[in-house]
Amino acid sequence: MYGIVGCIQVCFKIKYLTQNVASSLTLDLLFADIAITTGDQLEFYTNQTKTNNEGIRFRDLTALAYDAVHNMLLFVDKQNDNASIFSYNLITKKYLPLVGRRSYENIQGLTFDPVSGKMFWTDTNERSIYWVSLWPRSKDSIYGNLLLKMNDEIPRDIAVDSCRGYIYWTNTNITKATIERARLDGSERRVVVSTDIHMPVSIAVDQRTKRLYWADDKEGIHYSIESSDLDGKDRSTIYAGTYHQPNTLTVSKDHVYWVDWGYKSVWKISKNATNTEPEELIKFSTEVPFGIVANYQVADQTEGVSGCEVLVNLQKNHSAVNDSINIPRDAGLFCLHGVKTGIFDCKCSPGYIGDRCEISVCQNFCLNGDCTSNSEGKPQCKCQDGFTGQRCELNVCYGYCLNDGECSLIQNKPSCKCANSFEGVRCETLKPEPIKTTDTPFVEPCNCTQVNSSSLLMLGCVSGWDAVRDPVLLALGVLAGLLALTSAVLAANVLYLRRRPRIKKRIIVNKSGTPLTARPDACEITIEDCCNMNICETPCFEPRNSIRPTLVDAKPGKEEKRNLIANMEQEDIY
Repeated sequence: MYGIVGCIQVCFKIKYLTQNVASSLTLDLLFADIAITTGDQLEFYTNQTKTNNEGIRFRDLTALAYDAVHNMLLFVDKQNDNASIFSYNLITKKYLPLVGRRSYENIQGLTFDPVSGKMFWTDTNERSIYWVSLWPRSKDSIYGNLLLKMNDEIPRDIAVDSCRGYIYWTNTNITKATIERARLDGSERRVVVSTDIHMPVSIAVDQRTKRLYWADDKEGIHYSIESSDLDGKDRSTIYAGTYHQPNTLTVSKDHVYWVDWGYKSVWKISKNATNTEPEELIKFSTEVPFGIVANYQVADQTEGVSGCEVLVNLQKNHSAVNDSINIPRDAGLFCLHGVKTGIFDCKCSPGYIGDRCEISVCQNFCLNGDCTSNSEGKPQCKCQDGFTGQRCELNVCYGYCLNDGECSLIQNKPSCKCANSFEGVRCETLKPEPIKTTDTPFVEPCNCTQVNSSSLLMLGCVSGWDAVRDPVLLALGVLAGLLALTSAVLAANVLYLRRRPRIKKRIIVNKSGTPLTARPDACEITIEDCCNMNICETPCFEPRNSIRPTLVDAKPGKEEKRNLIANMEQEDIY
C-alpha cells in the first residue's frame, strides 16, 4: 500500500475496463471515493452511495490497504483455509492469494511500499511485524519473513513512508502506548510519540503534508483524531469527542476518514478542521465495518514534494506487481501437529484437533493451572495453589468461610478468619453472648482453699464474690430470717392466748375461820368452777381487778377475799 495505513480504510478511485483490456486508451474509468471491508464483502462507495461489492469467495474480511501505483487493494480474510492476505487488481478484477495462512495469527495492520515492492503486516498474537516481497520469489517465503519481534509492545496498525523509506506502527499496550518507526529493514528503530497517548488504534502517512495522522481510543468514552510531523513533533488535535470507538483511519487529499465500531459508521472531517463536527458518511445496520481506504492518487501526494522523486518516476512507469505470484492450492493445508493423509486431510497427533491439527486440546482448557494431554490425548490440569476442579475453575476459598469470614490459604488449604460474632473452622457457629454486668470494678475471686468453712462468710471468701451484689443479698437474707422467726413467735403467742385457762389447784374457801366442809351448810367450790361462773354470780369472791383501792382499809372479811384471789396459784397468766 502506498501512503496509507495497514488496516485503514481509504477513499479511492476504481478503474473499470472495456472489453479491450490491453489498450489503456480504451479504459472506461469509474471513480469511487472509498472502499470498505465488512463481513465477507469488499464494498465501494461514491458520494455515500454503494456502487459495487465483491465478496463471493470470501468469509471474514478485516485489514485493508491501497496501492495507488498499481491500482491494487490488499486485504485479509481471516477465515480462509488456504491463505490469509489477498490482492485485488482494480483493472483486471483478478484476486490473488499472497501469503499462506498461519495458525493462531491475528493480522490487524497491513501496508505496501511500491518502491521496494514489500508488503508489511502486524500480528498482535505474535507481537511481531512481518514482510514479504511481491516481486518474484521462492515458495519458501509464502508465510512471510519476520522483521521485528517485540516483548512488551503490541503492534496494531502500520503505514509506510515510501518517499523517505520508513514504516510507522502503533503500540496499543496501554501501560506504555507509543507510535514508533523503523527503516524498511527494521533498523534505526525509535519512538516518535510516547506522551499523552492511550491506545493509538490506527495510523496513516500523508506524503503531501509530510505528517502523521492517528486515531487514539482514549480511556472511557473519549477518543481523538490527532496529527504530528513525521518526527512526532508539532502535534495537534483535529477533533476530540466522545462515544466513538475508532478502529481504522486513513487520509485523502483533503479529509481524514475513520471507521467507528461504536456507531457502526464511517465518519470524515477536514484535515484543517477548527471547531468543526465530523460528518457521518455511511451507517451500517447489521455488519460492522473494519477496514477503509481512500482515493488518494500518487500525483496528488507527490506533486511538488521534495524527496518523492523515486515515487513519481515509479508512477509514470507503471511498474507491475508480479502476476505470477501464486499460493499452491494445498499450501495452507499444512498439518501443524500431525501427518497428511491426503491433499486435504490430516491425522493429528495425540493432544491436537482441528482440520489442520492446529488446535491443542489444552487451548483455554485449564483456567487456573497448567494443562497437559494424557496418553489418550485428553486434557488434564495441574491447578495453581488455591484452585481445584477438572479445569481448575473453582477457587477453594469460594463459599468456604461463612458469615463474612475471611479466607486465606495455609499450606494450600483454606483457613478462615472469623468475624467477632462467629467461631468455628468455617465460622459457622455463633459465639455465646457474655453476661452483662454493671460498670463496677472487677474484683478477682480469692483463693478459698486454705480458709476454714466457718470463716468463709466473715471473710467474704466465696468463689465469684461480688462486692456490691453479694453483701446486699446476705443482709436481705438475714433480715428475712429474723422476720420469719418473729412472725413464728407472735403466731405461737396468739394461739396460746386464745385458749381458755383451766385452774387445776383446788382451794377450800373458809369463812369465819371454820372450814366450810365441816359445816352442814358449808359452801365448797373449786376455783375452776368459780372462774367459769359469771362473775356477778360468784358467791365466794370478786375478781381482783374489781377490788377498789379502798379495800386496803376495809373490813377483815373483804380483806380475806382479796387475799384469797391474790394468793391463788396459776399456771398461766391470764
